[in-house]
Amino acid sequence: MKLNTMAAVMSFVSEIEEESASFYEKCAAEYPDMKDALLSWSKENRKFEKNVKRTYFGVITDTLESNYAFEGLDTDDYAFETDVPGDISKVAERAHEIEAKIKTFYLRAAELSEGLMADIPRLFKKIAKKKEDRRIPE
Repeated sequence: MKLNTMAAVMSFVSEIEEESASFYEKCAAEYPDMKDALLSWSKENRKFEKNVKRTYFGVITDTLESNYAFEGLDTDDYAFETDVPGDISKVAERAHEIEAKIKTFYLRAAELSEGLMADIPRLFKKIAKKKEDRRIPE
């Protein structure tokens, strides 16, 4: 699905952060050795979603500013697998793949909207940086 508006981007942010958080919770239940790190990521991903919404609603002054700022974003480019791996050795690998996809989305969305908005692209870059720095002990 093509994402052109901030409303569409916010819906997609909700989807990817919720799906990834749910994946981490399922993996934490299945693999207790990784529970702390995975539940931490789950909590933080839900926080990222809330921060995007809070920032957008707190600063947007004109809905025209956000319309069509994201032309060229396509959800298909950022799809990821959320089935719990059958092998604990694959959990960290899958988690890193998910975070890399989400990080790439945030960076591209920031790039596309930078000329029209200030706070949203800045937040997207901050979230991408946090995702880049994450590590799950394998």
